[in-house]
Parts: sequence; structure tokens; C-alpha cells
Amino acid sequence: MVMDELGSAASQVGQSLGLVKPDKAKLMCVGSNLPPEPRSIECMFNPTEYRLTQTLNVTRYKTKSKDGGTAEFAGTNAMTLTAQLFFDDFASAKGDVTPRITTLLSWTKPTPDSLRPHNAPCPPLVKFVWGNKQLDDFSGYLKSVVVNYTVFRKDGTPVQAKVDITIEGQPDPIGTQNPTSHAANSQRVHTMIEGDTLQSVAYLELGKPTHWRAIAELNGLDDPLRLRAGTVLLIPSRADAARSS
Repeated sequence: MVMDELGSAASQVGQSLGLVKPDKAKLMCVGSNLPPEPRSIECMFNPTEYRLTQTLNVTRYKTKSKDGGTAEFAGTNAMTLTAQLFFDDFASAKGDVTPRITTLLSWTKPTPDSLRPHNAPCPPLVKFVWGNKQLDDFSGYLKSVVVNYTVFRKDGTPVQAKVDITIEGQPDPIGTQNPTSHAANSQRVHTMIEGDTLQSVAYLELGKPTHWRAIAELNGLDDPLRLRAGTVLLIPSRADAARSS
């Protein structure tokens, strides 16, 4: 205990003298849906604060006998993290803060891997790393990135910027759902059984037997009439099936 206190005091003295550098906050892409390099950005200056927001949904039913009605819990919203980052490259001979900010902005767009056939287009999951154990299991999508360029070189190149970010927590990639879900815009699978036809599968999964063509196109079927039991078919979303019909 005494050694820990001495070590902490020594660290504080070292930081005040500039001898010990504090850990830098980082934004990192995580998960399997990763963008091209670079996949992490180290903050040039640690933020002075950041905010975690957790809200819930409550539905209230009006009743004559109870002020405020009857409250019913309707689920918790995703946690969000908001912070302001400061980028400064003023001291460099050819300072330019746009490369890091360009990387940050690119993380709001779908990754190349997610744009491949049969995948759900989505941006990468981003994690804020800076010592807080509450954030160990927190990752999400960059819901907003607001850039305010403040200082420029003579040719107009930005050398300082303040960037406000909002990360909305999302444990699973956007667009992925339980394969058995019948949500209108999900992409799932169906295993053929004896007696199944593309028309019957289209009616069962998509509500219209005429959507069999969309299933055939998605699975690259040369002869839709010859499908064996056990064949696994990808099922398009209802929106995609409607566009293909």
C-alpha cells in the first residue's frame, strides 16, 4: 500500500515536470468488419471531458384514477458517448490535421467488406479507449462527426481543429438479425425440405410466391425447378425482392 502511494505520488510529480507522459486516449475500430488501415487514431490531446448518456423508454397509459397514468417500461436505448477532440499540427513545418480527420470521417461509411454480395452494408464498430472500465464492453457506430477547423497555414491548410463525436452503442453490426426472424428488411436463410418449391418458399418467407425470382437471382440458380431437400437458400429482404420483381 505504501509503495503504491509512493508510486502514485512519483507519477504525479513526473507528469507535472513533463517527465512522465500520460496515456493517450484512442479511437479504435473493432470487430470483424474492419476498414482499411489505419484502424486507430490516437488523440493528440486528451479530452478534458466526455459524456455517457443512457436513456430508457417509458410508455404511459392515461387513467382517471392515477395522476400521470400507468407507466410501463418499454426498453432501454443504446448508450451514447459524446466527446470533443482537439487536433493540432501547428508546430510542424508542413502541418496538416486533415489526414486523421479524413480517417475519422471514413469510419461513418460502410466498409469495403460489408459492400460485398450477401453482406449487410455497415460502417465499422468504433471503441473509445482511455482507462475507464465502463467502456471495456462499449463499442458502437460514429453517429456524428462535426469538424470545426480553427487555424490555417497561409495556403489554407488546416492545422488546428475541434471535432465533436457521438458514438452510439451497438453490440451487433447493423442489419444482422436472428436467421429465423421475419423482419421486413432482414437477410436470412431457408433450408429446403421435401415438397418445397421456390414459389412456396417465397410465399412462406416473403409473403408473395411471385418473389421466387428474387430468391433465384440471389442464389445464382440456373435451374430453379431442380432443388434438392437440404439445399440452403439465402432469402433477400422484402424490399430487395420487391425491387427485383
